[in-house]
Amino acid sequence: MSIKKTAAATEPAPTRPIPAGRRPLAGAVLVAALATVAAILTSLPEWGGPGVTCDEPYHVLYGKRLVTAWRHQGLKFFLPENIRQNFDWASNPPPNAPPAHPPLGNWLLGWAHHLVDPYPDDPMVISVAAPRFVAALFFGLLVLLVGLATVRMAGPLAGTVAAAGVFLVPRVFGHAHLAAMDMLTAFWFVAAILAVIEADARGGKWWHVLIAGIIWGLAMLTRLTGILVAPPVAVWLLWRLRLRAVVPLVFWGIAGLVTFFVGWPWLWLDPIGRMRQFFDTATNRVSIHVFYAGSVWGDAPGHQAPWHYAPVMFAVALPLGLLVVGLLGVWARRRLREGAPGYWLVMGSLALVLVAFSWPGRPIYDGVRLFLMVFPLWAVSVGIGAKWVTEQWPLRRRSPLARAGVIGAFVAAQGIGLILYHPCYLSHYSLLVGGLPGAERLGFEVTYWGDSVTEDLLREVASRAKGQVVLFAPNLAPYQGLYVGLLSPSLAPLLEKRPLLEQGGTSIFGWGPEAGSGAASRLYAVMYRREANLAGLPGALFEGTVLAERKVLGVSVARVVECPLFRGAAFSTRRPPR
Repeated sequence: MSIKKTAAATEPAPTRPIPAGRRPLAGAVLVAALATVAAILTSLPEWGGPGVTCDEPYHVLYGKRLVTAWRHQGLKFFLPENIRQNFDWASNPPPNAPPAHPPLGNWLLGWAHHLVDPYPDDPMVISVAAPRFVAALFFGLLVLLVGLATVRMAGPLAGTVAAAGVFLVPRVFGHAHLAAMDMLTAFWFVAAILAVIEADARGGKWWHVLIAGIIWGLAMLTRLTGILVAPPVAVWLLWRLRLRAVVPLVFWGIAGLVTFFVGWPWLWLDPIGRMRQFFDTATNRVSIHVFYAGSVWGDAPGHQAPWHYAPVMFAVALPLGLLVVGLLGVWARRRLREGAPGYWLVMGSLALVLVAFSWPGRPIYDGVRLFLMVFPLWAVSVGIGAKWVTEQWPLRRRSPLARAGVIGAFVAAQGIGLILYHPCYLSHYSLLVGGLPGAERLGFEVTYWGDSVTEDLLREVASRAKGQVVLFAPNLAPYQGLYVGLLSPSLAPLLEKRPLLEQGGTSIFGWGPEAGSGAASRLYAVMYRREANLAGLPGALFEGTVLAERKVLGVSVARVVECPLFRGAAFSTRRPPR
């Protein structure tokens, strides 16, 4: 008897759970609401949001094209000749050029744009306002989805922290501001993974599997990266159910593939041939450069960024505290059979994405945007790690309110990057490399997509270069510089049917040989510091007088310069020293 009493006396007091309250989902819902409002209020360039990025005009123009065709054609939209006309489109289309992506994301952006479009039948007049709100709304839904799923796996505290773990990643928050595919891709990818977990948790009835399969189809209809959902789902279900997984897997797969095929009329005319054509154009295209480890890399075989680009960028783009707490979550669930089994589907999916983007021959560029879905998947582990921390010494002896307050303050502190990097969220690097200044010293790209060309810089150039042509560099696509000017309230305040120069306004044209041939003796230029594409720009751009500059933590990411570009010197190019 005395031995038993002694043993009991030496055991630590049991940890009291942090009370869930009457509404266990309230924390995740509140964080999602705050995330949505924050993204919306900082979305527009004229509201202090990021500048117009390279891909936004393309996707909004494509979306408007589809919506306009539907409005005029009705059900005739699905006739073969109209399908060819509506979908065979690219920035510089050869005959029968395939679209750059499946159409779901473009449809969403196009319909949002149509709601506020004053010229719905003019194919070239666009705005990024309403389409950017679409990205913000899907960001809020992504935060909510991750939070609710983690509540089911580990309780309210974990769910609230997981939701914050999505919201507080500056790179993810940055993409919530952009009318492009990346936020939509991340949302549908994560939704497809979590839908399978939810279907399994609800008993795996046929209609649960059907819904999960349809969501997977929508993920592929946004971007074909959604195909990567299938392998971890198959492995996880076979691990969980053994041979009993075969029937639901087949049903899930058929539902997803049918959704994908039905939702993309471009495939109807020749499913196999057009899919082959689509994949061929994904690899046979102009090389996109990336600056990494102090060198410029292409995406052609033999000169691609090193295999470790994706995992390293994931680690250095994630706030350090969220990285550490997420690792604690992995430790807490290190025994496969413990806890919610859905956690391992989440982590397996994350690992597969990083492996896929590290595979030799896989094109990789533009920061973390191509594999943005790994951050919300990691947030699930952040939530579980936070709960585990509250159950360890010395926090377990504190009151539930005190433990929740400590972990809440720590997680909230990870959001400092949202303030320090505003509005250039895509330039964020964590304390793991010393923030953006440390990343610059180590040879990482400090900005890459044009978001650092903010409206205050364009307002400055508009006040100085009235009625002149302003150069924009680097110009990643034929339309980029042009639409940066057309979408700027400072440079193009009126949507008139006359050229901007006839209105007494300022036009922006992307740098190229044809831009320099007719240059005046004094020109203004807008530049952003994408190191991967600075080679070949005229040397005078780096020697001109800096009139305005955007800096983040002391690092220059964009500027307005006044520089003499005489005809003979306009093509004198060099690679500027770093």
